[in-house]
Amino acid sequence: MRKKRIVSLLACGVIAAGTTVGLTACSSNDGITVWGSQDEQATLQQMVDLFLEQNSDVTIPIKVGVASAADAVTNLSVDATVGADVYCYVNDQLINLINYTALQPIPEAAVARIKEANTEASVNSAELNGDYYGYPYAADNGYFLYYNKNIMTEEEAGSLEGILEACKKNRKYFIYNMTEAWYVGAFFLGTAEGCVGGTYDVEYEGTVVSSASTNFDQNVPGTEHSIAKVGGDAMVRLNSNKWFISGDDSTVAQYLTGDGTDTMFGACISGTWNASIIQEKLGDGYAATKLPTFHSEVTGEDYQMGSLMGYKHFGVNPHTKHASEAHRLAEFLTSEAMQELRFDKLQTGPSNKNVAKLPKIGESVALSALIKQGDYATPQGVFPDSYWNAMKAFGGNVCGKTPTITLDNLDSNLADFIKAFKE
Repeated sequence: MRKKRIVSLLACGVIAAGTTVGLTACSSNDGITVWGSQDEQATLQQMVDLFLEQNSDVTIPIKVGVASAADAVTNLSVDATVGADVYCYVNDQLINLINYTALQPIPEAAVARIKEANTEASVNSAELNGDYYGYPYAADNGYFLYYNKNIMTEEEAGSLEGILEACKKNRKYFIYNMTEAWYVGAFFLGTAEGCVGGTYDVEYEGTVVSSASTNFDQNVPGTEHSIAKVGGDAMVRLNSNKWFISGDDSTVAQYLTGDGTDTMFGACISGTWNASIIQEKLGDGYAATKLPTFHSEVTGEDYQMGSLMGYKHFGVNPHTKHASEAHRLAEFLTSEAMQELRFDKLQTGPSNKNVAKLPKIGESVALSALIKQGDYATPQGVFPDSYWNAMKAFGGNVCGKTPTITLDNLDSNLADFIKAFKE
């Protein structure tokens, strides 16, 4: 699963290298501590100052410290009682944070407000057993297609076949990390008409996963071929194409060397974290859109590639001595105005519906592509290890250094693939 990770604080009273504001108290009677990632410290402090300015009845001090959303579980697993009163986290950490008694449910009145303001998927990604545990503020943890418009049109970028043909004509490469579990599901998952139709469902007994199931063994609607067969066949055929490279961010950077005309980069599947480097290297050729469709040699039909979409939230520590103020602060930090400010300062993709409609969001090439892909994205919940292990193993066997899955033995390997999700 792809997340940008930043070194963070594990305990109170430590100042991260290079920062001017550190954690001098956690969950103390003297005030509130709020954690944010290294790159948003100045913006977060600005937001806190605005909160205090607009809420004059809050007289307790609020301190800002460094801890990224990706590291929330690590930081709070040791002892949640010394964690920040308010902190950011990625939604797939929800179960673990609840198990560590590190999240307090949101009051009903606040739930109603965030439901009205934010996308349904972002709000629901922090729900468990009828309670909501997060104030959403970011809907940009997903992937889409970047492409070099100097060598391909938008229409060509709309299909896998068009991308590969344009790369062949111009001797460029299409890069997509088919050995990382987070990305492999693109050929199987689908939540809208025209997708291959795969789903993955998880049920919980309290905070424990009681069952997980996938429909990959069922037939694609209107055909006699399984979702697994259609997706797996397309993956094997893609891997055999000379102009395809299975690689990670370092591979993308490698093929971007040079300038916009002589770079070996044709297109790649990635996320917003690579927007700056791709834009810098491609210049006028910089473009992005939703994931492409792929043509199935099995059914003869075209299918839209799906994806996973993750969200970020601010949560409130149940051990806080200032619960009312902490919830007010968390809601403020994720409000419409603050989500717009966060975009202006950090280019964070908003979960707020009004902010997402602003013209300046539409002017962001990467975020516009991510929003388009949102129609074909599956919200990323708390998936058990069996999901990630099954996807990683299958992708590695198709596209690893020594591939073992071919068209000839695909069917037998698909049986093991389906079985692995339930183990």
